[in-house]
Amino acid sequence: MLIDYHIHNHFSPDSDSPTEAIIEKALEAELNAICITNHSETFVNSEGMPGTVQPDALERFRKTRQEIDVFRRKYPDLMIGFGAEVQYEDNMCPATELVEKAPFDFILGSVHNLDGINISGHTHADQFFEGRTETQAYHRYFEEMLKLIEWGRISAVAHFDIIKKYGHEHYGPFKPEKYKTILIAILKKMRDKGIGMELNTGSMHKRCKELFPHPTILKWCLETGIGHFTLGSDAHHTHEIARHFDEALAIAKDVGIKTFSTYQNRQPTQHQI
Repeated sequence: MLIDYHIHNHFSPDSDSPTEAIIEKALEAELNAICITNHSETFVNSEGMPGTVQPDALERFRKTRQEIDVFRRKYPDLMIGFGAEVQYEDNMCPATELVEKAPFDFILGSVHNLDGINISGHTHADQFFEGRTETQAYHRYFEEMLKLIEWGRISAVAHFDIIKKYGHEHYGPFKPEKYKTILIAILKKMRDKGIGMELNTGSMHKRCKELFPHPTILKWCLETGIGHFTLGSDAHHTHEIARHFDEALAIAKDVGIKTFSTYQNRQPTQHQI
């Protein structure tokens, strides 16, 4: 079973990819299942800082689901999931309302913003690291991740250690052993809530040039008892679909991951890799 469970289409505020083009690329890559996981937030100011805006999000997802239903009938051999990527914010009430109202198959949870700065991809990301030690910066991120897990209304965590994407330029290669205490605490809470871990290939060709999360963290996932894993390209353009999957699969098999999970109505099903 080969899946890409992190794809953004033209209903996401940061993508213009047509859904049918995504499907055609997925079939070309011999994928068995995909999931459209558009951002719940809308970018609301000139700095690119997002917030979940109602009813905008509900309307965008209504249109997304409607389009997916059309293509499910047209392409019955490809499993097409209806998902979302929901980022942690200080006020999670709009996100809670969204996930309770929309009939998602799968929900990714992510941390993008810290102290008013988008640390994952915006032009001001480096500002977060200025004046902070490595320990201060990384602990701040993982503390926010812990809050996301405590909120808990997600299926899996997206790009678990994305803080290293820009952090490595300030502090060198990310060494998860330095943060093992808080990381194990997060993984145990994920296990207890039935939350899975995504293997995200979005930066394997840029910035830190690593899989999210680090292979050591994947080993800890297995040791801790995380039950479900997904694989996602984080594609915002069709040419990015299934990018670096050969390398990711090799890492998955090397650490001992044997299954990936697909989701329907928020319920996971494991499949042999």
